[in-house]
Amino acid sequence: MSKQVILYFSNTGHTKAVAEKIAAVSGAQLLPIQAEQPYTAADLDYNDPTSRTSLETHDDTSRPGIVAPDKRLIAQADTIYLGSPIWWGQVPHVVNTLLETGYFRCKDVRQFCTSGETPIDKSTAKLTTDYPAINWGPSHRFTSAITGQEVEAWLKAGNQ
Repeated sequence: MSKQVILYFSNTGHTKAVAEKIAAVSGAQLLPIQAEQPYTAADLDYNDPTSRTSLETHDDTSRPGIVAPDKRLIAQADTIYLGSPIWWGQVPHVVNTLLETGYFRCKDVRQFCTSGETPIDKSTAKLTTDYPAINWGPSHRFTSAITGQEVEAWLKAGNQ
């Protein structure tokens, strides 16, 4: 039986809820990605060009610190589901901090995101270009109206 892990970054709970639905359908173990310095509501104000998320997102070199996840669980995983919100068309840079650890090298990774409107395509293209040593599988954008059937269809698409 393959081992699966879901690593997810969530501030408002939307991505966590999607990760939990994926875990319920797939049986994968959940591992949160946590910023060393948690984001406040003011940090997440995308309408404020001086907010933390605005500044980090617009600086391609920004790599906020993270609490190290259990690398043993990542090493044992055959498939990793990597989830986050989409900020200005890309993953938050805390996800890049994790990807640059090298834990994902030659792993099968399937990106998912949460967004009400922003497509995942730009984010997926950037990740596959920036991290070519990762075996990227099908990606998917979920909204808060996620269903078990939608998760099952996405999981099935990656197993064909």
